[in-house]
Amino acid sequence: MDGICSAVLNKIYALGGTGRYFIVSADEFFETFPEDGERSPAELNRALKYLKEAGYLDIKYSGGDLYCVALLKEYAPAAETPAPPPPPPAPKTLPTFAAALLGGALGGIVTSLFSLLFLLC
Repeated sequence: MDGICSAVLNKIYALGGTGRYFIVSADEFFETFPEDGERSPAELNRALKYLKEAGYLDIKYSGGDLYCVALLKEYAPAAETPAPPPPPPAPKTLPTFAAALLGGALGGIVTSLFSLLFLLC
């Protein structure tokens, strides 16, 4: 989803919850567009069409520069989404490998000593 679509969803979300229709002018949508985005009716209509096809909103009617729109899905604005948790620390393979090797060697020595003890008795 590009910045213009996010701006349109943020504007509708700020007006109210899902399922309620709101009348919004094109100028109100343009206020929320990213600064580097094109502020043309064609871009707004492209974003609204994409969001309607994706199932995010419904457009009851549009005329002139007014749109009657409603959110259909719950939407969390980008500013309120929590950051993903940090990745777990990478395991230290060398100390783990050394400990396993030392444990195996020690177990082999102890087993050999017991076997030798039983042979001598």
